[in-house]
Order: sequence, then structure tokens, then C-alpha cells
Amino acid sequence: MPLILAIVMVVLIGAGVGGYFLFTSDDSADTASDRPANAIPRLWEAPSPVSEREGQDENGLRSMWFNNDDVIFGDGGGVRAFNRKTGKKQWTVKTPKGAGEVCAMSKEPSDDGVGAVVFDAGGDDCSFLSVVDTDTGRTLWSKNLKGGGSTEDRPQVVVNSKVVAVAIGDTYAGFTITGGAKVWALIARGHDCTTTVGLSPQYRAVGSDCSDAKPKKQLALQDLEYSGIHSTVSGEGRAVGQILSDRPLTIRMSAAANTIDAEGSLSTFTKEGELDETFKLEGELKDLSLKPRDTFVDEDEQVLVSGYGSGGMAALDLKTGKLLWKKSASAPAALDTDGLIALTDAPATGAHGQDPVLVSIGLRDGKEKVLGTVYDPKHALGSPDLMSLAWDGHTNTLFLQGEGINGDKSSVQAFKAPVS
Repeated sequence: MPLILAIVMVVLIGAGVGGYFLFTSDDSADTASDRPANAIPRLWEAPSPVSEREGQDENGLRSMWFNNDDVIFGDGGGVRAFNRKTGKKQWTVKTPKGAGEVCAMSKEPSDDGVGAVVFDAGGDDCSFLSVVDTDTGRTLWSKNLKGGGSTEDRPQVVVNSKVVAVAIGDTYAGFTITGGAKVWALIARGHDCTTTVGLSPQYRAVGSDCSDAKPKKQLALQDLEYSGIHSTVSGEGRAVGQILSDRPLTIRMSAAANTIDAEGSLSTFTKEGELDETFKLEGELKDLSLKPRDTFVDEDEQVLVSGYGSGGMAALDLKTGKLLWKKSASAPAALDTDGLIALTDAPATGAHGQDPVLVSIGLRDGKEKVLGTVYDPKHALGSPDLMSLAWDGHTNTLFLQGEGINGDKSSVQAFKAPVS
């Protein structure tokens, strides 16, 4: 009988039945003696094949999108949607003809449910753009932006209600959501210019240093969606790194003019596009990771939370440039009404090396409230900073994607947290 059951299981899995692990229980049958009283039930677990693209800086994989019913993520198996409650696979984005593996996804889809995916166009050139409907997985349009120059390994792609904006190879342009018609293209101000570009769903920031144009140095800000900011800051010679937040517009830039390495300062801008605050990333601030995927700013536009040091996180006051608090072995998942939702290996009530704990954290005081233990009977979940995290605040569900520490294959898991 056990042999027959094993054969049936292999046949079902080989046939792709359901597209998810057959063991999708909430672990209610688990009788492990070390199961904590506040263990958060696991709703389901689905395989997530590792991709070589994971872990890249701006637009590597590890994005997780939501539609009304599903969580959508990209990995070595493509871009796929799974029902948030059951883990059943709903659809997979079709790979365009002539394209290869998935390289990148926009950090978020638009409010209208449109997301952007970048595929390998050949030769490790991440330049094949597809725009998809996140409700159905249907491809709305695709463009091969492969150029004749160098290959692209760090594409930038963002989406809002009107345009898809990209910085891919030699293409710096915006395309309409419907149809993909080009609505703008970035043109250098002169023939001898050093130009750096940052994109977010709301804004485009272009730093330029041109020997044959006036002014020689300039920062240009443009609202990509509405008739908002369209301003220039003459004499601003710092290179643009990445836009970290739209509200307030927050940009990571180089430390000083005439330097390309955009690692040294953090600047915020007013609603009118004027420079507001600038903080040099030195002292304690130099350990802020400041990557778009692990950086959050609160609704009051006062506090920024980002990864910090080796596997930790910290909160920065955007008015004073001072750290409010910092924590080790922790990673932010989302901002919620109760504060920052985060996963930590070392909460006030736990110990390093145990199952991670889901907490809400006060933005200003850093005080933790334990929501529950993300319990794994094998105790094989990886460190929080090595996982991709997403939080559905409507249903209090945590989604995590990553590899297990015991050699387990990479997966996506859903945990239902208690209502606070």
C-alpha cells in the first residue's frame, strides 16, 4: 500500500496537478513538542525554483505583487500567480517568442493591476519587456529593447496608471500602458554629457554634467503620471543613484559633484521639486542599505525604514537625519496601521537561531509587539534578510520566499497571523 501511494503521488506531481504542493495543510496536525503557543498557522507552501537573477539590486526578482485574490511572484519557474488562501496556481505569464528566463519585475504593479516583466533577450541581456494584466496573467504587449551596445544586467522598470518607464540598455523611455506607444524618450542635453537616471512609479530624476551645455550641471525632476513636478536644480552635480520614495521624493545620490558612485548622500525634495534635506551617508548612516525593495517611508513622510548593516534594519528621521533605532537579524515586510511589520530572529522574547518571529514595531520608539512565531517543524527557515517578504494587511497574511537552511528547496509559504 505505501508503494502504491508513493507512485500515485509521483504521477500527480509530474502531471502538475494544482501547481502546488499536495501538502497544503495549516500544520494543525503537527504535534512537535517544541511548537510554541503563539505559532502562526501555515496556510500553504508552493515550490519556488531558484533563479540566477535573484538577489540582484534594483529589479532582480523577489518582487511579490497582489491582485484581489492572488499573490504573484517571479523565480526560476517564471512569473506565476497563486491563490492567497489555498496556494493553488492560477496562471503563468507567457514567455515572449525569442525571450528566455525572467530577469526582473517592477517592484509593484499599478493601482489598475498592470505589471511589467523583463525577460532575457539572449546573451544575458535583460532587455525583453512584457507588460501584463495581473488579474489574468495575459500579456498586454511586449517589446524587445535589445540594443547593439553592451548588455543590460540591471534593468529599471516602473509602472503607473499611464506609462511604463524603463532604463534598459540605451533605452530611456516611457510607453503607454495600452498599446505600448512611446510617449517620451530621454535625450542628452549635449554631446559631451555624463548622465545618471533614477525611476520610480511617480518620478524620473536625471542628473547631468555636460561640458557643452548650460547649465553645465543640472538635476531635472519630472512627474511621470500627473502634471506635478517638472523642475530643474541648476548647479546640482551629484549623480543620481536610485529613487527610494515618492512621498516625499527621496533620492540616493553621490556624496559630491563630479563623482559617479551614487552612494554617499540622501536627499529629499518638496512637492514643488525643490531640494529640502540632504544627509551624508557617513557615521551610523553609512550602514543603511537603502535599496528600494527594503526601504519604506511612513504616510506622514517623517520616518524612513531600511535594511541596516549585516542582516538588520534601522529607522531614520527624515527631518534630522538621525537614526531613531536599529535592530539586528531583522527585515522589514511592510508598513501597516499598527506600524512596521517585520520578521526578526531576535525579538525581545526570543533567541537567535529559533523560528523567526513576526512583530509590529513602533516607527519612532522601535518598541516591538510580537504577533506570533513563524513556526516551521523543521526549524529550517532562512534568515529574514535572505527572504523576500510581503504582507497582506487586509487578511493579516505573511508571504515569504526563500531557501531553507537545511538544504530544502526554495519555496513560497503563506502564514496567517492573528488579528491584533
